[in-house]
Amino acid sequence: MFERDEFETASGTLAVIPVHHASLVLEWDGEVIYCDPVGGAERYASLARPTIIVLTHHHGDHLDFETLDPLIGEKTVLAAPRIVYDQMPADMAAKTRLMANGDEATINGIGLRAIPMYNTTPERLQYHEKGVGNGYLFDFAGTRVYLASDTEPTSHMDDLGPVDIAFFPMNLPFTMTPEQVRTAIEKVRPKVAYPFHYRYPFDKIGTEPEALIALMPKDSATEVRARNWYPDL
Repeated sequence: MFERDEFETASGTLAVIPVHHASLVLEWDGEVIYCDPVGGAERYASLARPTIIVLTHHHGDHLDFETLDPLIGEKTVLAAPRIVYDQMPADMAAKTRLMANGDEATINGIGLRAIPMYNTTPERLQYHEKGVGNGYLFDFAGTRVYLASDTEPTSHMDDLGPVDIAFFPMNLPFTMTPEQVRTAIEKVRPKVAYPFHYRYPFDKIGTEPEALIALMPKDSATEVRARNWYPDL
């Protein structure tokens, strides 16, 4: 049902599985990481159960407790910012690593750093306030993956260090234009970039990945990969 890309790391294969809109799954070295799973647990029935769940912020297209609850197993570890943590039932919060912007953790052998995500354009500031949500930088034995979440280009992108794979949101008025994603790519310099979060409402054509591909310099060191983030529509 879902597309799947694979990348070789120093400790085996890292699989990237686009699920829906802002939801994706990463598989590596026996770990299964769900990022912002929403849309009902049945959407994930064909996938391995998560060992780790990372949550970026509180908006409904990123956070859905009815989806989360049946996905969480006895040993599942979650990571979340305060605005999500404070909404959790006690049993879920007990499994969650609270992470503020700039915090670092190692969860099941995977390095994790919380990166600020927020709007910078004056007329968009109300959508994502600075200091509230997290993007995440993962370290899979030296292969580094940046999940930008709902943000515009920020100075924090200049300080990430080497990045192999990045996910950038691309829809208005909530996140970035294709031109802004190109700027973010220039800041982060990933080897592979995935535009995602590019339709809202989900059943309407939005700012499709091809718009970004058309803007990229032909000599760019970054490969932009267009994948179907809306496979069940």
